[in-house]
Order: sequence, then structure tokens, then C-alpha cells
Amino acid sequence: MKKEIILIESRDAAFRDLILKTPVGEKLSTCMQCGICAGSCPVSHEMDYNPRQLVRMVQLGLKKEVLNSNTIWICTTCFSCSVRCPRGIRPTELMETLKPIAIAEGIKNKNERFDGVFSDVVRKNGRASEFLLISKYSLKEPEMIKQAPFGLSLYSKGKLPLAIDKMENTRELDTIFKLSEKAEKKESKETGMKIEKEEPETDK
Repeated sequence: MKKEIILIESRDAAFRDLILKTPVGEKLSTCMQCGICAGSCPVSHEMDYNPRQLVRMVQLGLKKEVLNSNTIWICTTCFSCSVRCPRGIRPTELMETLKPIAIAEGIKNKNERFDGVFSDVVRKNGRASEFLLISKYSLKEPEMIKQAPFGLSLYSKGKLPLAIDKMENTRELDTIFKLSEKAEKKESKETGMKIEKEEPETDK
């Protein structure tokens, strides 16, 4: 990975302090960069910044880099990093804290779009459907057309069923999604208010 010089102007103290004041941020300042979280992560090779790096970036207040990172969307929430951290830091929960902030900031990327499509498919059907997931995501991400030959190969071998398996009743699941959306909107609103309130302090 190309090393870049971090300029003092790129650091956002308000963003750093906001995260450190959350329940998940209480121990972030104790991180000793041992790398256990990065070594435990099964998908770190797909991330632009591994969990260890992301924690350090939050400590430095690199708001733009953190919120635009694909790391928070690629995280599979397996909790391996949180369970093994010798300092009791919870990188998994940190990812979930950063997502609504990124959404509130209007940040869009292909990983965020995939997350939205996956949630939509599960919400409407109660179960994940590979065919629906690929179809809907392809409409939002034209680059997926390159995967068409691979998809046809899977279908010809019976590895990509077209049948959609649905739950008989998705009302309870829909309620869970609505409660989650309500909580995210509230958190995003509160986060936005806090950042707006604290931003003038960064100019001192």
C-alpha cells in the first residue's frame, strides 16, 4: 500500500472526539497497534484499510479517509477481532458505529450499495437469494456485467438456482428493519448535531 503523508489540516478533532465519546470508542485510545485484529480478520485482504489501521485513523481524526473506506462495509461482523483484542477494543462495533455516520454524510460506494441491496432482498423475502441479489446489484453496478460468464457457468452446473425461497410471514422481520431504520435515523440526526456543534473548535 502506498504510504501517504498525513497533513495536520486533514485531521478532524471533532470527528475523533465524537467517536471516542461513544460506548464503543471508550477504549480506542488504548490501542497499541499489535495487529491481532488485522490478523484475525478473514476479509482484511479485501479491505483498503485493515481493522488495525482503521482504529489508528480514527485516533488521528481522519474523517474523510475513514468514512470513505470500504472496510466498514466489507466487515462480516464475525467478531473475531473484538473477541481477541487484548485491550478490549471492539473493532466490529466500531464499523457499525461508522456506517450511519457515513450514510448521514451522503457517502456512496459500491460496497454500501451492495449492503443496501442485500438488506432489501432479505427484508422482502425473509431469506437471501443469490439470483435476486446478483440481479438487483447488477442494475446498480454496471461493472457486474463482466461476471456474466461466471454466473452462466454456475447456473449450468446447478450452483445458481433461480427459484426464490421465501418465508411465509415476514411481518416480524419487517418490524425489526423498521426499528433498525428508526434507530439509525435517530443516531444520524444526533451525530450530525454533535459534529455541527463541535466543528468550530477545530479552527482554534
